[in-house]
Amino acid sequence: MAVRVRDGRRTGRIDLLATILLVMSAAILMKLPEGAQHAVGHAFRSSVLQPFLAVNGAVTRYKARVGDYDRLRAQHDSLLTLVAARRTLAEENRQLRGLLSLPARRPARFAPVTVIRPGTTGTSSVFHLDGGTSDEILPFSAVVTETGLLGQVQDVRARSATAIDWSHPDFRASAMSADGVDHGLVEPLRGEYREQDLLVLRGTAYLSDLETGDEILTSGRGGALPRGILIGWVLDVAETSAGWSKSYYLQPAVDPAAVTYASVEIGSETKPAEAVADVPVVSDSATAVVVPR
Repeated sequence: MAVRVRDGRRTGRIDLLATILLVMSAAILMKLPEGAQHAVGHAFRSSVLQPFLAVNGAVTRYKARVGDYDRLRAQHDSLLTLVAARRTLAEENRQLRGLLSLPARRPARFAPVTVIRPGTTGTSSVFHLDGGTSDEILPFSAVVTETGLLGQVQDVRARSATAIDWSHPDFRASAMSADGVDHGLVEPLRGEYREQDLLVLRGTAYLSDLETGDEILTSGRGGALPRGILIGWVLDVAETSAGWSKSYYLQPAVDPAAVTYASVEIGSETKPAEAVADVPVVSDSATAVVVPR
């Protein structure tokens, strides 16, 4: 009995010391500069956490494959219809560029990736991708789905990358109306619950007259995100600044929690400035499909 009591005390002391050590380590890491925090996080992910991330990715891919057949078949059929409809449009575009003596645009390229959620507290707006520099993925590249813009790549390694979705506080996107008349900057608006998260389009002209249901697309300004990817739909006016600007609430086009597969634009570092308009969006009032050329 005495031996058991001593063993219990010793175990309790070890647990207490381990807890104190972890708390102190966490406090030190919180005080480090952002660059040092990224370096420490990368070191842990590539060493101690590597087996857990690999297992998490395998489980995510297995679950997604179980019930994906019908969904992928429907997407395949819709994409075939869109590709057939675009053939005449592409030819007309080529002829018009020839008449205007404009150079041909470089086709946008996309790499398919699997979205892996860390599942830890405080990382609900962050996700990992199973592609990296070996797949030509670069920082700040757009992450898109068949319905629109999911987010943006932040940190890239050889065979993996970390990205944020549109609900992250650091997310920003230059945006425009579908007709290209109204422009602004889209940023997230956190709700009381994650299901209530919205987007806000800020900085549009005071005389802009966007209506409920109007599509908002990426404008391509700044070169980080390609032009024409669906961001969301106008819900209502958020606020006005008399004589200066107007803001609108947006319903996001993508539900981040429901995404398992996505695509990342690749090769954007060598893309000419005019090629930011290479991603057309074919949509109606309910859905939008991003079709890489």
